[in-house]
Amino acid sequence: MKPFEQGLVNYQHRLLAHDYGQVFCRFDAVQQTLWSYLHQPQRIPCINHDLLLNLHAHHEDIQRSGGYVQTDDEEVLPIRYSVFASATPGYFNMGGDLQKMAMAIRNQDRAQLQEYAKLSIDVVAQRAFRFNLDHVTKISLLQGEVLGAGIEAAMTSDVLIAERQSVFCFPELFFNMIPGMGAYSFIARKAGMAVADKMILGCERFTAEQCLEMGLIDIVVDEGEGEQAVQAFIQKNSRQAEGFLSAQKAKARINPLTYSELEDIVNVWVENALRLTERDLKVMDRFCRAQTRLFPEQEAAKEQVILNDQQQTGELLQQQVVNQ
Repeated sequence: MKPFEQGLVNYQHRLLAHDYGQVFCRFDAVQQTLWSYLHQPQRIPCINHDLLLNLHAHHEDIQRSGGYVQTDDEEVLPIRYSVFASATPGYFNMGGDLQKMAMAIRNQDRAQLQEYAKLSIDVVAQRAFRFNLDHVTKISLLQGEVLGAGIEAAMTSDVLIAERQSVFCFPELFFNMIPGMGAYSFIARKAGMAVADKMILGCERFTAEQCLEMGLIDIVVDEGEGEQAVQAFIQKNSRQAEGFLSAQKAKARINPLTYSELEDIVNVWVENALRLTERDLKVMDRFCRAQTRLFPEQEAAKEQVILNDQQQTGELLQQQVVNQ
């Protein structure tokens, strides 16, 4: 086996064996589908920095594998479908990490905002550009609240399937911001600029049915039927899979998304963030507190981890003093 081929095998095995932190994976060998779940049991389900790093590593491994998975019985199978979902009941994702963003803005920390923004569009681009693979069809499964950057992440897929209870909203304008990681780019291409303006500038909550009518969502099913709907779509699509995938590539060629477009818009987002007033930031703070009330146990666990780290650091410093 050539070294390059050996490298592919390593990544094919790693996809199911590696711990991606806030991303959990499983592979359906029958439908040749890689399921990637946002798995955030100890925190508010938002697009935090660690999650971005986890997603970036996961997406990179999909690309490096050549689009194949090595199962437990050492069978190598192609990834025909990549499904993006969430393991948090009632929530797909609540958007950006508002607490960290507010802190960076108050400190006028341009470097931190740019780092977060660039990593965000890098992750978006990996999936939007199909991991540089030709044979993978992308599906997003939405089963609850989908806010801000969560919508942007979901829209990197070819097909969006939502359960009926799902709600979609861009709250950024409440605190004088815009979504900057692909909202206009994806919504305008899929449903038109008027729909993009309606969703982004209106600050309204839209149901799954409304999003279906606007052309943003492709399939809506009853609560609890999301995974079966994904499986049903894959089974129904199997006979026309090549034609369907070619149609997605043709659409992308007619109105191509470029990395420079994402980069230009995210630079607007950074400049916008640095101009926010304290009044705007207080509104952002209220959103943070509302999220904390929804997930008090996760935040308590997070604070305990911080306290433990501080205690361990203090003990280490004391030990160093004694040794001296």
